[in-house]
Amino acid sequence: MGLFHNLVYQPRKLFLRKALFQIHLWAGIFLSLYVVVIAVTGAVLVFEDELTSATLPSNLSPFNEGKTASITLVMRSFGTGYQGAKVSMLTTPSAAIPAYQLRALDAQGHEFELAGDPATGVLYRRPYNWVNWVHDLHLYLLLGSAYGVQVNGAGAAILLLLAVSGLFLWWPGVRNWSRGFKISLRSNWRRINFDTHYAIGIWTLAIVSWWAISGIYFAWYRQVGFVVNTVSTLRGMVSPELPPRPVATSSRASLEAVLSAVQQASPHGRLFGISDPSLATDTVFAQMDLRAPGDFSHRDIVTVDTATAKVLTIWHYGQNVSAGDWIMWSMHPLHFGTLWGMPFKILWFLMGLSLAVLSVTGLIMYWNRYLRHRLK
Repeated sequence: MGLFHNLVYQPRKLFLRKALFQIHLWAGIFLSLYVVVIAVTGAVLVFEDELTSATLPSNLSPFNEGKTASITLVMRSFGTGYQGAKVSMLTTPSAAIPAYQLRALDAQGHEFELAGDPATGVLYRRPYNWVNWVHDLHLYLLLGSAYGVQVNGAGAAILLLLAVSGLFLWWPGVRNWSRGFKISLRSNWRRINFDTHYAIGIWTLAIVSWWAISGIYFAWYRQVGFVVNTVSTLRGMVSPELPPRPVATSSRASLEAVLSAVQQASPHGRLFGISDPSLATDTVFAQMDLRAPGDFSHRDIVTVDTATAKVLTIWHYGQNVSAGDWIMWSMHPLHFGTLWGMPFKILWFLMGLSLAVLSVTGLIMYWNRYLRHRLK
């Protein structure tokens, strides 16, 4: 029998399949705990906005888009209450999260977070809570942003290997191909576990592969961008380079002037967030939402010189031209699944949990086939 014939009709006879089985088995065992942690925390973070909103101080004013305290008022409140500290990021209130959110550094370089009343600008210290912990566990594995992202990238690469090898192992041959899509509840529990692993694996293959690819992208976005650009030239998804700037100066424009320049640069945008509203650095960038508040898929990202309040660059993020642009743009929305309403969030939540089930059923298969016999 030829290689092609065996691949189509009797794939279990192929040596390549046996080799891939060993790779899939040991990679799955090695990555099992990691996959469960990433899957469960990712499923929870689909509802991060709702959970963050639920953990805000209970005495905040109701959110009203037309009666929101100005950013300058919020920063004046911050300067009064936290002298010597600097705000590294400020996000504005919205219906999803009805409060200002500030991430700041004190004089000793320790990071802390604040919530601002949307109507009065009064600030409240926010303790590190379980939502923050789940966020840091998923993104950084509690290792910090410097190392955690790299470890996650390596884990995502192994997950992609599992997905690719799993597709080859799933293929039962052309005569029995439909069996791998369903679970027979009439069999014993070991067979049900086997069918569950195979069915979940094939039904979630596309999104799990994309989660793995986007996880690699988050760790090494320049390298992934280079590969994508080689295949299809990136145009809209390339951030503009900053122009040459004069010698740095200690003088600073007013925050009002900076915000005015941002609004003029993106007249149809709504300010979502601004880096360094304390104006301690030479440049700041502002995110201007062009669609619903918090919709990061289409926004203007405006960079401003803090000394002169001059706009340096405008990146029309989401204005995709080439196939490469669409691939790079899709990394975030398809990874997080938070942009298309509650039904999509629920689907992504269930898909995330199914990845954890996939890992657990794989371990049970290993127990059924090998460990229990060896222990006997």
